Amino acid sequence: MRIVVTGKSGQVAMALAERAAEQSVTMIQIGRPEFDLTAPDGRLDLIAAAKPDVIVSAAAYTAVDKAETDTQTARVINTDGPAALGRLAADLAVSLIHLSTDYVFDGTKSEPYGENDRTNPLGVYGATKLAGEQAIAAATANHAILRTAWYTPRLEQTFSRPCCA
Repeated sequence: MRIVVTGKSGQVAMALAERAAEQSVTMIQIGRPEFDLTAPDGRLDLIAAAKPDVIVSAAAYTAVDKAETDTQTARVINTDGPAALGRLAADLAVSLIHLSTDYVFDGTKSEPYGENDRTNPLGVYGATKLAGEQAIAAATANHAILRTAWYTPRLEQTFSRPCCA
């Protein structure tokens, strides 16, 4: 299996690289400067040339507070970049796994969010990540979106009881 992961120096890409070395998986990590999500369409050829079976979209604009003033960059990276990856995955007929965030929710729910819960991002970061999810879903049915969250002590209590989400 051949997997291309965007965000080659990020935590997810590094962790996947460690696991791929233990398995019979060829993992190709791409990222800046060769592949820059501020101009994603310009370098999609790098992904296509790798002939992946799966694309993992792990690169993102993650400066949550800065996104409020740097809205254009956040939108290009978190919305336009995933949209381009979704179209490419559809063109290549491969699966796309996209990492998103719990910031697509407003955080008011007292129990874990489920995938079908109503989204309501409170800031630019969450709004651009949600728009990226929607763009991927519109581009290809062959996708999975994983919404990640930072660990907090409150979640420890949440996960100690059965969860259906």
